[in-house]
Amino acid sequence: MNPYDMQSHKYSKSQPENVGWLKRVRKMMDAYPGATTVGEVGDDERGLELMKQYTSGKDLLHMCYSFDFLGPKFSADHFRSKVARFFSEDETGWPCWSFSNHDVIRPMTRWAKFSASPADLSRQAAALVMTIKGSVGLYQGEELGLPEADILYEELTDPRGIRFWPEDKGRDGCRTPMPWQHDLAHGGFSTATPWLPVKAAHLALSVDAQNADPESTLNFFRKFIAWRKSHPTLLTGSIAFFKTDEPVLAFRRSAGNKDLICIFNLSAEERVVTVSKTGTTLEPVSHNANLEGKALTLGPNGFAIVEAPAGEGKVRYKAG
Repeated sequence: MNPYDMQSHKYSKSQPENVGWLKRVRKMMDAYPGATTVGEVGDDERGLELMKQYTSGKDLLHMCYSFDFLGPKFSADHFRSKVARFFSEDETGWPCWSFSNHDVIRPMTRWAKFSASPADLSRQAAALVMTIKGSVGLYQGEELGLPEADILYEELTDPRGIRFWPEDKGRDGCRTPMPWQHDLAHGGFSTATPWLPVKAAHLALSVDAQNADPESTLNFFRKFIAWRKSHPTLLTGSIAFFKTDEPVLAFRRSAGNKDLICIFNLSAEERVVTVSKTGTTLEPVSHNANLEGKALTLGPNGFAIVEAPAGEGKVRYKAG
């Protein structure tokens, strides 16, 4: 195990004097219109508390990047509890949620046991991180649905992996080059030999291959990002969670006279959810979902987004 993770970093980071220093940073940045600040608060013990502390008010960071969804947990309670906790006392502070970065196993591998299809899982993860309240951090390759690369010991460059292999294979599996073209050396990333190899599983998901497929993960990301931008409710609206049993996660995003209700089946089995007082049609970005009257059928990793009059839509799901 990495010794860094065995320590409580009470005195080595996240000190009280950070707040005063961040105010100086913000004051300087405000002199540059259009600039923004993002803090990285990787603290297992009080990360959410620090994120809120560092972003509350107009004289601190614009947002803080969260580590809370970078682990193996993939459940309605996990996502609901973290977001609800951040906004529990008031609407101040601003998070930046992410499911992936250069230090953790890619989510397509990390959460594979919760899905029968990588394509379904990649779409659901994209929809979830882009509908909860906050900004979004997308890591390179996420938009292609890349799995963790299988790096051999002799190919490693990460000191952590070299030192702790095989219990900890390090971070090289998520750090391989972007596969741009499937038929070029190194995936078209470079004409020189890159620091890590591009594996066959990644070449099969290359940008050029997915560009040509309107139903690809890459084109789904493009479609969803464009759709999100057209709905201000998702950019600034409040969030409230419905009480649903596992594996269903449901919440309301509210702003103005229309709400968006978002419902996710976080499993590889079909689930039927009851909805009421919502629109009769699903938003076009919904996936593996069918709405007939009040019965919403969600297939494996299916999700649905529907409009509802402000404050009126309801969602019920009780595991039988």
